[in-house]
Amino acid sequence: MITSREGLLEQHAWAALRISGADQTAWSGEIVEAGEGILGLAHWDGTLHLDRACILEPLRDLYDRGGEPRTDAELIRYREALVTLLHEQSHFLGPVGASQEAARAAFKLPGSRALEEGVAELWAHDHLNDYIHELGIEKVAPGITEVRSEPSYAAFVPAVRLFTADLDRQAGAPAGETLHLLNRQTAEGQWHQAVARIYDSSRLPHLAPPDQSPAIRLQLEQALRSSFRGLELYEPFPRGFATSRSHAAGTRLLTSLHQELTTAECRYTPTPRPTRINLNPPALPAPPGPISQATVPPASRPAQVSTPADSPHSALHHALAGVTPPATRPPAARLPAAPATPPRTIPSATAAGTARETGTGSR
Repeated sequence: MITSREGLLEQHAWAALRISGADQTAWSGEIVEAGEGILGLAHWDGTLHLDRACILEPLRDLYDRGGEPRTDAELIRYREALVTLLHEQSHFLGPVGASQEAARAAFKLPGSRALEEGVAELWAHDHLNDYIHELGIEKVAPGITEVRSEPSYAAFVPAVRLFTADLDRQAGAPAGETLHLLNRQTAEGQWHQAVARIYDSSRLPHLAPPDQSPAIRLQLEQALRSSFRGLELYEPFPRGFATSRSHAAGTRLLTSLHQELTTAECRYTPTPRPTRINLNPPALPAPPGPISQATVPPASRPAQVSTPADSPHSALHHALAGVTPPATRPPAARLPAAPATPPRTIPSATAAGTARETGTGSR
């Protein structure tokens, strides 16, 4: 159990490392009393700078009066000193192999400061009770986990909370997971981690060609960096105004982000081919040609039926046989029958000669 301020300052960095799950801390182990106007500072050389009046003295009083009842105001004062300690240690956390030089260069890029400070402050407030429990402080100051204090960086924290909560929803992750992941990164890796989570939670990995992925990620990162850089404009304003402006900016940021994702997904979504419907009826097969009677066995030939050429069934009969019916001629006009001529009697030669020779009549 920690019983003094000195013991707390020796162990506080390792407690932050354990509850964050980070791979390493860049803290050198040295603590420096901060200069005028600095509450806390995680210096790039690994030293930790802490204000005497707001940090070091309240932590001494915390252990000098260990176990005694405290007022809420006193407990809040201790709590604010501890959250500053945890915030500054969050800046030192990082993945294995991370360097302060690379983190320092990335911190100067647009939007990096707003994201890192917002993440560190929000994560420190959300996990302060875990930190207190890890260090056993609730035994020294009973009731310290039941009071609350307001976060600093009012221009950054509301936007970061909206941003990380939306990434959790899009990824189907537990609340606070994105914030936890970003807190374990330095400024060098925070934006890469955020954009990777956005990209992988969309449909783009299944739509966009792999060689297009870096360009899409870069475009998303540049848009987000620009929005976070704009949050710095609200830092000089009072807490209430800065908080409302940050919340409104975070809402606009998410609207723009989702529009950008939708546009990118539509760009790479294949256009469906129109379905063709043929409304024309299918062509009927041609009627079979005339069948030669020579190919039909005699036993299977149907009986021939005589059909007059001018019969009304003649056209149908020939059509079925595949033959064009002959033109039908009108019946010929009938002439009236001539009267019968009586047979002519021709006298024989003997009788005529006899009559001339006898000549009994007048002549």
